[in-house]
Amino acid sequence: MKGVLLEKKGSQGIFMTHEGAFVKGKHRDKAIGEEFEIDRLAIPYRKYVAVAVIVLMLIIGFGPLGVYADPYGFIELDINPSVELAYNRSMKIIKVNPLNDDGKALLDVIDVRLKGMTVEKAVDVLLENAEMLHYDLDNVVILYTKLELSDETKIEKVIEEINNNNDTMTILDIDKEEYKELKENNIPPAVTVLKSKLVEMKVPDEEYVNIEKVSELAHIMNQAKKAIQEEKRNEKGNGPDKENKQDNPNKPDHQNGPESNTNDGNSNNNSGGNNNSGGNGGNN
Repeated sequence: MKGVLLEKKGSQGIFMTHEGAFVKGKHRDKAIGEEFEIDRLAIPYRKYVAVAVIVLMLIIGFGPLGVYADPYGFIELDINPSVELAYNRSMKIIKVNPLNDDGKALLDVIDVRLKGMTVEKAVDVLLENAEMLHYDLDNVVILYTKLELSDETKIEKVIEEINNNNDTMTILDIDKEEYKELKENNIPPAVTVLKSKLVEMKVPDEEYVNIEKVSELAHIMNQAKKAIQEEKRNEKGNGPDKENKQDNPNKPDHQNGPESNTNDGNSNNNSGGNNNSGGNGGNN
């Protein structure tokens, strides 16, 4: 049986089921307002009527911010101001946390409420205000937590929309549980993911191992990407020349090719002329 957690006391919690019944069970360190499976244990009805009324008011008054109050996913926006956005299943922002002093300063100048906005709208507002404050937007990083498979397309569409509007940013993803574990250990998730990407790209360790700033790591990764793309373009450009050389072994390059043909032609003409001359002499 599922119920919405209304109250915590010790290891026990009070839940309201879909049928309106109130039951008692272990809250398992879940957040108030979260819905999950419980072991039913009936409790007196009247004792929790007031709590039920408050919960219903929250659900009716705040829509998706009621029952869906526990973060379903997280997005980190790193410019140099760094801000964490937590969102619910409706893809609406429910928590906003500055991750550094610049992030706090950025939030202080925003005159609109980010909570309740869609994820993409909140990101747009942050980027617009960062630009107004003259922050460099060339190495922006967005790190998002991957969702359950059934909801993965939701966040992918949101990220695609954000990326279409801001094509210079770096988009990274991370497992939600890994993200939470890194945060609990005070390890910056974006730094961890960026460094793992640089390892995959075979960038020398000495170029980034002592760097902890997200924008600097993103710059290194972007430069490495450009170098890889340039190398691929060069390989592609050299490809047809190699094929031509294999098909025409007598044409080692563009300059030598015509001279070789001309010499061959002259040699044939001279040989033909001598034969004709010999023939005429015989006739005479």
